[in-house]
Amino acid sequence: MQPTPTLGGVGDLSMIREAAINEALNELERLIRARANYSVINARRTALVLRCIANGSNTWSRVTKCVEDVEGVTVSPTSLSNVIRTLERLGVIRDYEFLDPMYREAAMRLSVPNY
Repeated sequence: MQPTPTLGGVGDLSMIREAAINEALNELERLIRARANYSVINARRTALVLRCIANGSNTWSRVTKCVEDVEGVTVSPTSLSNVIRTLERLGVIRDYEFLDPMYREAAMRLSVPNY
């Protein structure tokens, strides 16, 4: 078990930040696994939407283009809308922005499942 980071020194703040990002990454990965129980395509698109928004896609058209560029196919607007609404309902994003910067950092590290 790793020691709990404290605020005793300069390096400790970066340890705390890294621990927060890792916790957010674990939560996003759990969310994607839960979505895979519903649909593997939905799980993959959830991960893609998170990555796209984390990398600056901040409008509907930019997210759509980003997801379609990665998948190489046209994405159903209904499918994409459902993914975005779910992420908004869960409090992860709003208006194509992450509500917590640690989740943005975590999403940038998120691997997209290849189902």
